[in-house]
Order: sequence, then C-alpha cells, then structure tokens
Amino acid sequence: MVMGAATLPHIYRSVDIDRFPKPPRNEAQRPEALAVTARVATIPVVLISAAALIRDCLARCLAAPDLNYTLHGYASVDEWHPADLAVPMTILLCATGDRATERAICDDIAKLKAKAPASRIIVLSDAEDAVLVRRAVEQGAQGFVGMTFNLDMAAAAIRLVQAGERFVPVTSLLAAQAAPMPASDKGALCQALTQRQIDVIDRLRRGESNKIIAYKLDMSESTVKIHIRNIMRKIKARNRTEVAILTKDLFD
Repeated sequence: MVMGAATLPHIYRSVDIDRFPKPPRNEAQRPEALAVTARVATIPVVLISAAALIRDCLARCLAAPDLNYTLHGYASVDEWHPADLAVPMTILLCATGDRATERAICDDIAKLKAKAPASRIIVLSDAEDAVLVRRAVEQGAQGFVGMTFNLDMAAAAIRLVQAGERFVPVTSLLAAQAAPMPASDKGALCQALTQRQIDVIDRLRRGESNKIIAYKLDMSESTVKIHIRNIMRKIKARNRTEVAILTKDLFD
C-alpha cells in the first residue's frame, strides 16, 4: 500500500495508549501486570545512524507519550545484534547525503536482512531522489521516509510499516515509474558494453556465482572477474547488486 506523505497522517494516527484498558488497581503491582502494561505502552524500534545527535533527538521525540516508541540506537549495522531484542524489529536505517544513502541501500539493507530476515526496514534519508527510493524498495526496504517529513508524518509511516504495509513518498514513486531509462541511454549503454559483458550481466542478474557464470559461458573464472570489473567501471557501479539494478531496463 502506497500513500502520499501529505495525506497519510489523516488516515493513520499514532496510537493513543490511553485507549488500552488499564489493570485494576489491586492488580497493577503484580509483575505480570506490569510486564503486560509495558508491552502495550512502548513499541521498540531500532535506529541505526552514525550520527549520535540524530539518534538522541529521534529517541527523545519518538518517546513522547502520544507516540510511545522506545528507540534502541546503534552507530552501525555491525554494532546491532538481533539477540539484543527478542521481538520482531522495525529498523530505521538512517543516512545523510547521496553517497551514504546509496551505501546504506546497497550494502546495509542486505546485512540487516541476513541478520534478521523478519525485520521491517525503513530508510530515513535527506536524499529523496526517486531512483534511490526505488532502489531501497528493490533491495528489500518496506519504507522510505525523507527528512522533509515532520515528526507526525514519520511516526505514521512507521506505524504503517509495522502493520505490514509499505510506505514510500508517492511523488518519488510516480517519478521513478514515469522515468524509465530512455531508449537513447539504453543504446549508449549497449554500445559501451561488449556482447560478452552483456552475457555476463544476464547471468549475474540471475544470482549466479562467478564459478557458475564461467561454466555457463565457457570462460575462466578470472575472465568473469575481469568482465565484472570492467562492467562496474563503465556503468559506475560499486558492487554486483548495483550492476543488477542499473542494468534492469536493458532486459525488460
């Protein structure tokens, strides 16, 4: 489900903990009752950001009574371990700038999915380019929240993702869908790549290893590696995932 940032808060509101029934007074002191109340009153969210100020500010903002999130902040993906929290996680993956956002999308989402396959990931970034938003979704993120959002909009987007839906800014989605690679660009890319390199890309996009590609195309594994390096240089990709993403339109 995709909704525009401007309309989302009017439909999905932050949960109001006062609507949950409170235990009777004589029961409220029991450990079991306190545990249940704690589970209802707070919603754990993991925030991964290299910027301590962003972590601290978001933790305080999202802990407000009308939002009732509990934020667990980490400086990097490697620092976080799923065992730290025993419930399915919603993860805010924060990055600032195009380069850091690309790195988060192309590398960190895969790491998070490997650590916690059931986690739901929301990219939080000031780089709201339509291509980056589309890449984030293709890599497995369930949401993308731009830093042009206000706190209520961001909280509503988190709620939506936690409910099992997807959220991306509708303007970014429409821009990405309306702007496929122009035919002239496809032609230029095809001219820049040799037929053998296109064959390698085709196998790579199927998820095959270098060894399998070498076998299927009847070449040595070292030749496959050379082809991939040259392909990455020509299309300005930094890894195999980016090669697959940037050449998607060639095989549509």
